[in-house]
Amino acid sequence: MKKFTSLAIATIISLGSFTTVMATAPAPAVTMPFPVVSFEAAETGWNVTGPLSAHEVVTNAGVVAGTQALKVTATARQTTDWNNLTKLNIMPAGQIWNAGVGNVIVATVTNPDTVNDLQIRWNITDNKGNTRMMFFLVPAGQTKELTVDSVRMGEPGVVSASWTGDGYAQKGFDPTCIKAMSFYVAEPEVEKVMKGVTSPAYIIDNITVKPAPAAVPVTLPLK
Repeated sequence: MKKFTSLAIATIISLGSFTTVMATAPAPAVTMPFPVVSFEAAETGWNVTGPLSAHEVVTNAGVVAGTQALKVTATARQTTDWNNLTKLNIMPAGQIWNAGVGNVIVATVTNPDTVNDLQIRWNITDNKGNTRMMFFLVPAGQTKELTVDSVRMGEPGVVSASWTGDGYAQKGFDPTCIKAMSFYVAEPEVEKVMKGVTSPAYIIDNITVKPAPAAVPVTLPLK
């Protein structure tokens, strides 16, 4: 009888432990089509991090979709710690965005500095552990649509790099399962990137997906 009672108690404890584990297991990520992010009043999920960061929704500059855009400022450059940069994080936790196949991912960025050019970096991570870093130059006082095409996406899991023009580095990613996305400036590289700029800022709007431009056929001269 004692053995039976002990076994019954052990079984109840075991089942209780199993129930607790099941109750606290994280919910699976939800896959959804890549949305339009234009920082309108009803939009949620994005956030700006960093101890030297400031941000504000603007309506009078940099707006290309809807009525609002977002201005992000590093009030001072973080010169030593890459983990504490001013960073705009776009995606909420627990979501996977599918940009489809044969598309490009775009974002419109305005450089409010009328004297100095802006170099902005854009990181995209898939749910397979691949992160691609891309960088783009936005001339002083101008607006530019940043485009992540198939070259910049790269081959998932394969390291490749181009450090000229609007370049890229690290592993290629899978655009059908994007897990995280962020924008930032290479603040610690004060002598290499935007030298003399102490408080870099940008205005961003209309992060979305478009069909890739059709390839232009090349006509060879007749011999």
